[in-house]
Amino acid sequence: MKVIFVVGPTASGKSAFALKSALQNQGVIVNCDSVQVYSHVQIGAAKPSQEELQKVPHYLYGHVSPPTEYTAGMYNRDFFKQVKVLAEQGVENIYVVGGTGFYFQAIEKGMYDVQESSRVVNEELEQLASTPEGYQSLIEELQQFDPDSASLFHPNDRYRILRSIEILRTSGRKPSELRKEKNQEKVPFPYPLEKIGINMERSLLHQRIHERVKKMLKLGLIDEVVELNKFKLDNWTPLQSVGYKEVQQYLKGEIHSFAELEEQILISTRQLAKRQITWFKRDKNIVWKS
Repeated sequence: MKVIFVVGPTASGKSAFALKSALQNQGVIVNCDSVQVYSHVQIGAAKPSQEELQKVPHYLYGHVSPPTEYTAGMYNRDFFKQVKVLAEQGVENIYVVGGTGFYFQAIEKGMYDVQESSRVVNEELEQLASTPEGYQSLIEELQQFDPDSASLFHPNDRYRILRSIEILRTSGRKPSELRKEKNQEKVPFPYPLEKIGINMERSLLHQRIHERVKKMLKLGLIDEVVELNKFKLDNWTPLQSVGYKEVQQYLKGEIHSFAELEEQILISTRQLAKRQITWFKRDKNIVWKS
């Protein structure tokens, strides 16, 4: 059995490539996107369509229900549990598809051991992060005490910033040091592994991103968020992701027009794609296809 990572920026065509390859090679698809793991988010998460789901078996899509918060450690656990079952079933090719570099790292290199989350500390951090000033103070705290970790995360990566500070406060250890210790163990990935990157010329990628944003809004992204808001899930992780966050701002009146909403989602998605490319380009073992 072989595991094939299919990575790259959003809207580059990773899912289409994996679907075609899985059909040709009797494979299955396993999700490696940190938003698509959640249920109740469909349009903004760009999950596979029902037609695509029927063509090839898909796993780890929408299996986390609100208000549960999902971590890379949980993904590591669920991934290897699922792959073990697929191996026992005789599946020959497993295509692991997504743009969440941290999740790919979690399964390829493993997760370092940390103590369980502290409810008291977690609530304190959530309270601080509820205001722009408080959240900025947490970013500065991480920059001061673990600049290596701070450099890895975008300022909008709320979950990983809070989780890193929680580790600092509860264990007294730097998350960056824990990652280095884990990497030094050099436990090999337990299956034959191939890595494929999907990318394209920047102007074409930007065009595809624009088309995707327009399609999401046309399909009813705003209505999807309105429905989710009935369940008081404002701070739920997937609703802080690109697309959902901007719609929340629009509904609160912080974004003043539909045209501005579309432009803000477009800008945020381009920024996300740039960060994804930067992350994956560091891995010299990825074979890139256009």
